[in-house]
Amino acid sequence: MLAALVSVVLLCMLALNLVDHIRHVQFNQDVVRGSLYQISQRLQKDLTEEEALEQLFHLQIDIVSREQAYLDEYQLSRLSRNDVLMLNDELGYEVQLITELNDDSFMQVTLGSVGEMQGLATGRLLLENWQLSGLSIEDYLAKVSPHFGYPIVLLPLSDLNLSSGDLKRMQNDDVLVRITVDGEGADTIIKLPNDTRAIRMGPIKAFEPYALMGMAIIVFIGFMLLGLGVYWVVSSFEMRLRKLEQATSRLSQGHLNARVGTHGSDPVSRLGQSFNKMAEHIQRLISVQREMVRAVSHELRTPVARIRFGLQIIEDTVENDPFVMKQLTGMDSDIQELDELIDEILTYARLEEGGPLLDFELTNIQELVLQLVDEARPPEHVGVRFGGSIGSQHEAEVEYRYMHRAIQNLIGNACRYAKSEVVVTFSVGADTCRVDVADDGPGIPEEEWNRVFTPFARLDDSRTRSSGGYGLGLSIVRRITYWHGGRAMVSRDERLGGAKFSLVWPKRHQ
Repeated sequence: MLAALVSVVLLCMLALNLVDHIRHVQFNQDVVRGSLYQISQRLQKDLTEEEALEQLFHLQIDIVSREQAYLDEYQLSRLSRNDVLMLNDELGYEVQLITELNDDSFMQVTLGSVGEMQGLATGRLLLENWQLSGLSIEDYLAKVSPHFGYPIVLLPLSDLNLSSGDLKRMQNDDVLVRITVDGEGADTIIKLPNDTRAIRMGPIKAFEPYALMGMAIIVFIGFMLLGLGVYWVVSSFEMRLRKLEQATSRLSQGHLNARVGTHGSDPVSRLGQSFNKMAEHIQRLISVQREMVRAVSHELRTPVARIRFGLQIIEDTVENDPFVMKQLTGMDSDIQELDELIDEILTYARLEEGGPLLDFELTNIQELVLQLVDEARPPEHVGVRFGGSIGSQHEAEVEYRYMHRAIQNLIGNACRYAKSEVVVTFSVGADTCRVDVADDGPGIPEEEWNRVFTPFARLDDSRTRSSGGYGLGLSIVRRITYWHGGRAMVSRDERLGGAKFSLVWPKRHQ
C-alpha cells in the first residue's frame, strides 16, 4: 500500500508539471496571438511593411513557404485552426512564433521577450489598422477581439482611473502601457483621436505556476488514481475471495474434489493453500471412512447369509421343540434386522459418495403417493390415509427409485411412532413439489429438529431404539432430497399434534 501511495504522489507531481507546462504555453500564446494577428493583417495588404514592423516591435519577421517551414502534420493542423506555434531555441534565449499568413506561406516571428515596447507597438498598430479599415470602432473591435487572448473593450476615459501624469503622457502619445506596482499585471490604453473614449487592452495578469484550479485538478486526478488503485486491489481480493467462497460452498455441498487456484504468497493465497490442504485431508478421511463402511457392510453379508442358512437347517431338524423354535425365530428376526441395517448403510454410503447418477423421469406424484399409501404396512392400531383430493395429472421430474424410497421411509417412520393416524399429502406448484407426512404421535421437540436428520441420531424421548429403526432412514431421506435439489424439513402438525416431515424439491431439473 505504501508503494501505491508513493506511486500516486509521483504521478500527481508529473501530472502537475505537465498541466503547468501546458498552461504556460497557452498563456504565452494568448499574450502574443493578437499582436501576430495585427502584423499578419498589415503584411497581407503590403509586404513592404515588413521592415517597419520589425523596427516597431523590435523583432525579426520572416515569410516562408510551406516547404521551407519544415512542419509536421500535427503542427500544420494546428495552424489551420488559427493557432500559434511557439518554438523555443536550444539555449532558451529566443522564441519563434509561427502563424499562417495565407494559403501558401507562413509568418515566422523571432523575439527575445514580450514587454512594454511590444505593448505600445500592438496598441499603435491596432489604432492604425482601425483607421485603415474604414469601419466604426465598435465594429472593428468586434471583428478583431476573437483573435486576442485577452479582453479588448471600449471605455470612456473617466472610467479608466487615469492619474494626472498618465493623462499628460497621453497628450503626447495616444498609447499608454500601465504595469502594476507588484508587476503581476499590465494593460494598454489607446486613446481615440478626437474622442473622449479609449480602448483598453487587458488586463493581462502574470502567469501563476500553481493556480488554485490546477491544484484542484491535480488533487482530483490524484484521488482518482488512488481510488482506481484501491478499487483494483479490493476488486482483485474480492474476486479471489469469491472463488474461495464458491469452493467452500461446493465442499459443503458434498463435492469433495473442490479446490481453489492459488498463486503468490499474499494472505488470500495462503488462505487458499490452507483450504486446499484442509479439503484434501477431509476428502482422504471421508474416503477412508466410506471405503471401510462399504467393505464392512459387504463383508457382513456373507456371514449373515451363512448364519441364516444354518438356522434354516436347524429349524428343519427341531420342529417339535417349542422353546428352540422360539429362540430360532428370535434369532431369525435379529438376522433380518441386521440384513436391513446393512442395506440401509450401503444405501446411505452411496448417497454420500459425492452425487449418485440420477436418471430423472417425468412421474405422476399423485400416483406415487397413492401407491405408497396402499403399500404401507402399519401396526394394527394405526391407519394410513391420503389427505388430499384425487385430481388431474400432477407430474414432476424425479429419480423414481430414490424418491419412492424417501417417501416410503417417511411413511414407515410415521407409522412407527403414530398413535392412530398417519396422513400423507402432496402439492405440485408451478416450480416446486411438496410431500408432507404427518402423524398424531408425541412429535419431536423443536430443539431437536436440526439433529433428527443426523445419521444414527436417536432422541431421548419416545423415539428410542425400542421403537424400531436404525437411525439412518431420515438421513437417507435428507440425502435423496438434497440430490434432487430440494430439502427435507421437520415441524409440528397443527391438526394431528405430532411430527410433520416435508419434502420440497424443484419440479424441473437442468
